[in-house]
Amino acid sequence: MNHLAGSAPLDARNGVVIDGMFFDPETILNREIVASVDTLRETFLANKPFPHLVIDNLFPVTLLELMNKEFDQIKHRDWRLYDSEDERKYGSLPGTRFGPATQLYFSTIHSSPFLSFLERLTGIEGLICDPHLTAGGLHDIPSGGRFALHLDFNQHPHTHLANRLVFITYLNRNWQSSWGGQLELWDQDADRCVEKVNPILGRTIVFAQSSNSLHGHPTPVSAPDERPRRSAAAYFYSNGRDDGESDEFHTTIISKPIRATGPAGINERIRYWIPPAFVDMIRYYKRKRHASKW
Repeated sequence: MNHLAGSAPLDARNGVVIDGMFFDPETILNREIVASVDTLRETFLANKPFPHLVIDNLFPVTLLELMNKEFDQIKHRDWRLYDSEDERKYGSLPGTRFGPATQLYFSTIHSSPFLSFLERLTGIEGLICDPHLTAGGLHDIPSGGRFALHLDFNQHPHTHLANRLVFITYLNRNWQSSWGGQLELWDQDADRCVEKVNPILGRTIVFAQSSNSLHGHPTPVSAPDERPRRSAAAYFYSNGRDDGESDEFHTTIISKPIRATGPAGINERIRYWIPPAFVDMIRYYKRKRHASKW
C-alpha cells in the first residue's frame, strides 16, 4: 500500500471560521502532497489491481472531524437508505444542505485548481465534477452495513458523461480493522483481493473507474456502540473516453453477491418481513443514544 503522508463567516484574511476554527481555502490542501503530483502520478498508474492512490493527511484533521459531527445535523428526510443483502448504507440525497465544514470540503475538491491536480495525477484530461453529488455526497454505513464487490455505474445517469474517477475521504477516528468495513480492491482475472484500505480519519483514496475496477467493503461493519463507518465521496467525469471502454450504459454491477447463511441469514429473512420504516426508526434512535461515545 502506498500512503502519503449553515454559512460560515469570513474573517479579515478571507478565511472561513467554522465552530471557532479558522480555515484558509487557499491552503486547505496539504501543499507538499499537491506539489509532488508528478511523482504521485507514477504511483497512481503503477498501483494494482487498477490505477489508484491512497493518500493520508491531504485535508486538515480538524476539518474532517467537523464534517463527522455535521452528519447528525442532516435532516432524516435527506438520507436515502439502501437496504438489501448486497448493500446496506445511508447516502445523502442530491441537493442536501450540508454543514459549513462539509460544504467547504466539497467546494475545495470541485474547484478548478483541484480538477487540474486530479488531471495531472491521473492523466485524464477534461475532468468534470458533479456539484449535485449524484451517487456521491456523505455515506454512513451502520452496524451490519456493507457493500458487495461491484463495478460502479459507467455513466452519469442524467448527463451520460463517462464516469472516470471516484474520490473518497474517510472520517472515522481510531477505526480498528477488526471492526470491518475495509475497502477491498480486487483483481478480477485472478479472483483475489489485492489491497484492503482501512477507513481511518484523514485517509483518502482516488481510483480509476473502468470495467476492471472491482471493489467494495463486503465485510460488515461491527464497531462498538453502534458506531457507523463514515465517508465523503465524489465522482468525476469526462465527455467520452478513448481508453477502449464500452460506451453502453450500465448501472452498478454486483459481481459477488452476498448471501447470508446460518443465524445471520435467518435474521435477514425476518427483517424483510418488518416494515422498512420501522426498522429505520429503530436504527436511528439506537445510534442517537450511542452517538456521544464515538
